[in-house]
Amino acid sequence: MWNFLLSYFVGSAIGASRFGRLVKPILTLVSIGVLVAGLIYTCVVLNAVRERSHGSYVHTHSSH
Repeated sequence: MWNFLLSYFVGSAIGASRFGRLVKPILTLVSIGVLVAGLIYTCVVLNAVRERSHGSYVHTHSSH
């Protein structure tokens, strides 16, 4: 899998055929979409962790 990805970005995995000219932009868009979705997911998770870490939400000791 890593060999395919590396050769894809170098340009030798998909030939210059008609099929290759159609598939390469689609794979590029999917790759960019996965990276953007990963960044958004990371920001949301880190924001949620930061909000839960505030002192007003976390009670370290209960008096009951």
